[in-house]
Amino acid sequence: MKVRWWKLGLILLGTVILSGCLFQPENNPPVPALTIDLEQGYAPLTVSFDASGSYDPDGDRLSFVWDFGDGTTGSGTVVKHTFSSPGEYTITLRVVDPRGGEASASAEVNVLPVPEGKILRRYHWDYDGEPQYLEFLIPESLYLRYHNQVRHPLIDNYNYGDYVIEPVDDPTLSDLADALQARATGGRIGVLDYILAFVQGSIRYVEDQPGMEYPLYPIETLVDGKGDCEDTTILYVSLVRALEYHVTMAFVDTDADGTPDHVLGLVPITQAELDDLPGTTGVWTIDGTLYAVAETAVNPELSGYIRLGTDPWGIGPDAIKQRWDY
Repeated sequence: MKVRWWKLGLILLGTVILSGCLFQPENNPPVPALTIDLEQGYAPLTVSFDASGSYDPDGDRLSFVWDFGDGTTGSGTVVKHTFSSPGEYTITLRVVDPRGGEASASAEVNVLPVPEGKILRRYHWDYDGEPQYLEFLIPESLYLRYHNQVRHPLIDNYNYGDYVIEPVDDPTLSDLADALQARATGGRIGVLDYILAFVQGSIRYVEDQPGMEYPLYPIETLVDGKGDCEDTTILYVSLVRALEYHVTMAFVDTDADGTPDHVLGLVPITQAELDDLPGTTGVWTIDGTLYAVAETAVNPELSGYIRLGTDPWGIGPDAIKQRWDY
């Protein structure tokens, strides 16, 4: 019996096609990668989850399914989720490829209750182009102690130095100063510059009404999240003083009319520290000592961050009309 060649060719072709269908290349499972920006914080806590480091060994496109452990789910490579209630949550990421291969990764988030009698404040600012975040608890009784003090909103009626040396808030300010110092790098100058960035970026600059002056204690400024030049300088000087660094608060005349109109900080530095100083226009010599200008009153949206050792006014030490040294 003769078998025609063209029929034999069809048989062989069919065999090859069937072989391809029956013997697919091995599908390797995806490799998940899960990172989070916060592992612990106070409720309500918003956490960012990132799976962009995940990959598929076969080069397939991946899909991402999230289980946040609180009865809710999500999808996407980068997601945010807010945990409203305190608790310990297990977050599970499931990575799936188009051929059904999948793998999982998990992480833990601990959401804490805000302790009774405490005010929770969350501070956001930038430093050297990197976003910074800090949660801080402030005793409500301490805030009310200062907030309820009567102050007559009149100009030239206050000794700003009294707001720094008030002792009752020292332990709370020391805790905050220690937390900021622990994040800073670059020695003493790095710490002073980092605290300055915190004050500039996390406290919104708001001027008092024209013709009125109503200075705030540091705790008020921290809770309210706003203040003008004397408020932010009082806060900065208080935090630096809490670290037992010498610091000065100066009342200066920025427009050369003979009347002080602005408050800023000054920190003494050594000749050896000049090379570490990030700013170059604000080094003043006062009584034979070098000081770096700390300008605290900044609108980051308009002016960015003014580094330690920068004199944005171009005034110099002759503009000082009153000073308080600590």
